[in-house]
Amino acid sequence: TMEVAACVRKAFVELKPDCVAVELPEPLQKHFLQASARLPDISVVTTEEYNTKEKLIYLVEPCDAHFEALRSACEGHIPSFCIDLDVVGYPEMNDPYPDPYAIHKIGLENYYKAFFAAENLMSKTVLDHRRELFMAKKLRELSFSYEKILVVMGMSHVKGVLSHIYDTSFPQFQHEKKEALLATLTEKSCRDVLAEYGWISKQYELWRQNNSLDDTCDRQKLIFDLLKSSKEPYEEEMRAPLPHYALAMIMKFSRNYAHIKGMLLPHLFELLSASKGAVDHNFAYEVWKLAGDYPHLKNIDNLPELDLSIDDVWGKTKKIHFHMKMPSKKSFQSRLQKERSTLRFFSPNPFSICSYPREDKVIEDYGDLLKKRGVELAREEDARTIPFSVSLEDGIDVRESIRHFAEKKLYVKAKGKPPGQAGSVVVIFDADSPEKASKREVDTYTEKYPWRLSWLGENEQESDMAFYATPIDSDIVGPGIARCEYGGFMMSYPPRRLHDIWHDPDYASLRTKAQVLLTAAIDYAIEPLIIYVASKPPEPFFKRYAERFSKRILFMPLSQFSQVTLKKLRIFHVLDSYQRRQIADDYIH
Repeated sequence: TMEVAACVRKAFVELKPDCVAVELPEPLQKHFLQASARLPDISVVTTEEYNTKEKLIYLVEPCDAHFEALRSACEGHIPSFCIDLDVVGYPEMNDPYPDPYAIHKIGLENYYKAFFAAENLMSKTVLDHRRELFMAKKLRELSFSYEKILVVMGMSHVKGVLSHIYDTSFPQFQHEKKEALLATLTEKSCRDVLAEYGWISKQYELWRQNNSLDDTCDRQKLIFDLLKSSKEPYEEEMRAPLPHYALAMIMKFSRNYAHIKGMLLPHLFELLSASKGAVDHNFAYEVWKLAGDYPHLKNIDNLPELDLSIDDVWGKTKKIHFHMKMPSKKSFQSRLQKERSTLRFFSPNPFSICSYPREDKVIEDYGDLLKKRGVELAREEDARTIPFSVSLEDGIDVRESIRHFAEKKLYVKAKGKPPGQAGSVVVIFDADSPEKASKREVDTYTEKYPWRLSWLGENEQESDMAFYATPIDSDIVGPGIARCEYGGFMMSYPPRRLHDIWHDPDYASLRTKAQVLLTAAIDYAIEPLIIYVASKPPEPFFKRYAERFSKRILFMPLSQFSQVTLKKLRIFHVLDSYQRRQIADDYIH
């Protein structure tokens, strides 16, 4: 793992040994040294036993402690040796080691003490005893020629080797004969079979070059950086922002998943499962694609390439499937949008542009939903609990009745008087204000949603709307068809009453576009309720302003609504003329 490899590198730099010895089979030393010299390129050493025909696979990757030691020795021009006995029929071990991430927090010494305390739970065989005797013999021989030897071996063998290192005699040993092959991996196989997936190995290699393993070799930070780096390609592919809470939810989900399996931090499987559950399969796919990317697979010496599967290397495994949200290739080809460089959006005058009817219905229905939910919420806020007298009102308030049990009184719920209907709806996805930027960024702040427009409902079933959005010419998806994204919008009922609020001198003193929308919503509302959906509640000034006109602002947090629905709602299309509606279905999906 990365943590152990970092400890080896640190020990090599600090101790400056005369030679290095590692727990790898001595007959394969030539292949291992050549493979270590190729790092950070990935190598594979495979052997086949004569008697059992069992095939063994040694992955030579940067985050392996043994090969880190051999690589460091090669770079430092000091001798290195493989000191393990080559045996046949060694069983598969699943010893309960502590999670290696603990090394980063508590250090290697305390980690070994934790292992040593549970050493009685480890399994050992006769072959282990023979191997420990052989390693003790080889170290004894090396000690006659070298004063300072850096030894890298498994923790379960340390006590056994040290107990025999000063023996005066050793039995005769004979290595098993095996055929060996040095090869490399295909790109697909490299993505799948590495012990540390490509993102971890790539970052480890970067830290190794900068000699900063002490400060930055933190797996938890790496996982978070992986999720953050996957955000941009996901948003570009889906053309919608990732919810602000998504990364925190993934980290919490994957951490709990890891704890169930007895780990401190998740492996890639748990991370992908959390990404699928907290966001969607498309985001999980972007995480997988970035996590498996390994840029150092070059094979400049033209070794044979092996296409190994996960089952070949790690045995029986679980598979994860991605059900991507995207149109099929055939349906995509049937739409007339393959070449967009020649598409143009022509608007002779502001009064010729129009909306896409299907999206009109979606946003009007959502506006009705917000109005109904707002009215119910207003009634609940005005509800009160009173002692029972002559009527049960809206039902017994069990909690309040129990609280006043000593008084032997029964309390009932009484809803407030009907608050009236909602006259305007305001939804703010992104305030798009320099106030959000840091002091250093205010002067260079660039608007993300500079296009501002007010347009009227086409019939009595539609509302008047004012909005700010991305530029109309930033994403042309068809002839005279532009794709935009709302930063925020206001809907006012009934239609055919809204003036151009963006050039109204009454609103010139307001600082942000969100404030303009809210003020206009108050001014144009006929009904007493104004529904305000945003990340933060409005400033107290606007509540007082609404009260002057006997109106009430009802704030509803944006986080309470389905992020999937909001993501779809933010995207809308603008047509440069009513004639474009005849062909719009061919370009909008």
